[in-house]
Amino acid sequence: MRVAHKIKIALILFSILDLSVACSYFDDDDESSETATMSRLVVIPAELSDNSGIILYDSLIWTINDSGNEPVLYAVDTATGYIVRRVELSDAQNTDWEEIAQDENHIYIGDFGNNDGNRTDLRIYKINKSDLSENVITPEIIHFSYEDQTDFTPAYYDNPYDCESMICTEDTIFLFTKNWTGDYSSSVYKFPAGPGNYQAVHCGKLNTDGQVTASVYSVSDSRLYLLGYKNYLPFISVFEGYIPGESFEGNARQYIFSDKLGLQTEGITLTEDGRIIISAEKGIAAPALYQVILGN
Repeated sequence: MRVAHKIKIALILFSILDLSVACSYFDDDDESSETATMSRLVVIPAELSDNSGIILYDSLIWTINDSGNEPVLYAVDTATGYIVRRVELSDAQNTDWEEIAQDENHIYIGDFGNNDGNRTDLRIYKINKSDLSENVITPEIIHFSYEDQTDFTPAYYDNPYDCESMICTEDTIFLFTKNWTGDYSSSVYKFPAGPGNYQAVHCGKLNTDGQVTASVYSVSDSRLYLLGYKNYLPFISVFEGYIPGESFEGNARQYIFSDKLGLQTEGITLTEDGRIIISAEKGIAAPALYQVILGN
């Protein structure tokens, strides 16, 4: 999602603030009890200046660009940052691609960016991983709408139906909305992960204290990671004991990266050994991949 006017403000703030702490960790009312660090791994090509969402598959980072770009899936070498594969989706449109997720056999691309809250063509493209060796592939399409949305009057940056975050588990897609109404919560919706036309069922809210831009879920330890920002500062919220689709009653922690003011973090994924990798689009810095280490 393009927020050029906000980045200009962020650049002004960045020039006048002295930010020396790598990040702050918040657990309920206990502030700054732990720290975390975000360090750049590698710069990625300008062709990925609008990257939005990442997964790690077959030792490569797979990513997409958001609205106004070609319907292409890119594979990036994590050591060099070079693009090593481009896979075009035929019969697909990039209205506003915002997230990429995966399960064992498939990759899902979320065309559900909805800044105005008035889209009636929300969809997810489903790709077989076995097809990734091809240069052009034809995806299956999952169409959906929000079951509780009745008003489609355009409300630019003032609606609860924008979305940039998705996970897929047990043949079900879960969305975490980017709420522009000011209460800094994220609604959770679910629907089947097969091709069809569905109403996304509302199944709860998460207190994110900011706007969510990406997500990843660790099935092995039931841990949900939500990437986002508030007041131009990126954060990662960690929800321990999270079971998708169920009411959350576990512990939540938020790490705020106070030295990365204005950095537009857009994607998050996990390595097999539990490391966190995030992506950032071009803004105050070149597009790049970063590694995050969270305090315990």
